[in-house]
Amino acid sequence: MPDDSLVLRDPGVPTTLGELSALKGEALEIIETRATILHTLRVAAIRATHPEDWLLFKSPAEQGGQIVAYLQDCGCDRVRDLFGIEVFDITPPQRIAGTEAGAFHYVIVGSGRCKFTRQDVENMEGGRSSTDDFCKDKKGPDLELAVRKAARANLDGNITRELAGLKSVPIEELSRAWEGSAKRVEACRHGRGFGSRTERLGGAAEGVPEVAPPICPHCQTPGAYRAAKGDRAAFYGCPNYTKHPQQKFIVPADAWVKRQQEAAAKQAAADPVCKTCNVARSAHAQADHDFDGD
Repeated sequence: MPDDSLVLRDPGVPTTLGELSALKGEALEIIETRATILHTLRVAAIRATHPEDWLLFKSPAEQGGQIVAYLQDCGCDRVRDLFGIEVFDITPPQRIAGTEAGAFHYVIVGSGRCKFTRQDVENMEGGRSSTDDFCKDKKGPDLELAVRKAARANLDGNITRELAGLKSVPIEELSRAWEGSAKRVEACRHGRGFGSRTERLGGAAEGVPEVAPPICPHCQTPGAYRAAKGDRAAFYGCPNYTKHPQQKFIVPADAWVKRQQEAAAKQAAADPVCKTCNVARSAHAQADHDFDGD
C-alpha cells in the first residue's frame, strides 16, 4: 500500500475529498480506519469516567423524552490525556460583580488543541459564581479562591468537552461503553428534565396524586401524571409513547384517582387496620387490639 494511504489513516492528518478520490479503492478503507480509531478512543474515554462524572438531561415528553449525558468538569480531567488535549493562552481571571448584594463571578478565557485530531479552539470561556452550591459554606478569601479555581476548572472542561465531543452523549452510548463493569447510568446525577430538585433527590412531585399510576398496556410502563393546563384536564400518559405512536394511552386523572380511592376504601373496610400497630387485621398477630371500622 502506498505510503500516502498509510499516513492518511491518522485522524489528525488533514485531507480533502480530492486526495481521497485519487486513492480510489483505498479511500474507503482509509475512512473506515479513521472512524474505527475515533470510535475506539471515544469508548475508551467513556470507560475511564464514572457515573458520578456525568449529569443527565431529559427532554420534555412531548419532544420525545430523550436522555443525554453531559460530562462534568471533574470527568474531563480523566479523559483529557487520552485525547492529548492541552490548554494554553489563558488570561488572568476577571472578577465581575453580580446582581445580588455580595455576589460575584469569575470569568477566564483560554484556547486549546487536541494533539490527536489536531483540532484547535480559541478564546473559550469558563466561569463560576459565588452563588453556586459548592460555595455555600465559604466566605472571604476562601470564597474568592474557590470561585477562581472552579472557573479555571470550567475552562478546562469546556475546552475538553468541545474537542472530545462529550457535551451531549446519549445514555445508550454510556451503557454500551460500561457493559461488563459495575458502572450504571442509573447512578448518574439528574439535571434538567427530571422534575424539581425535591423529585431528583427522591421526593414526591408536588401536586401528583398519591395513588398508584395506571400501567400502559402497550409497553407495561407506569403512566406519568400530567397536570391540568389551560382547557386540558389532568391525565396519565405513557412516558414512552414515542415507542408506540400508533397505540395511544391516555387515562383521565380525576376518574383514575377516584377509582383508586374507592378501591382502597373497600379494601380497608374488608381488612381494617390496627389503631395501635397500623397493620391490617389479616397480617396482625394480636387479636385483642382495636381495628378501624370495628
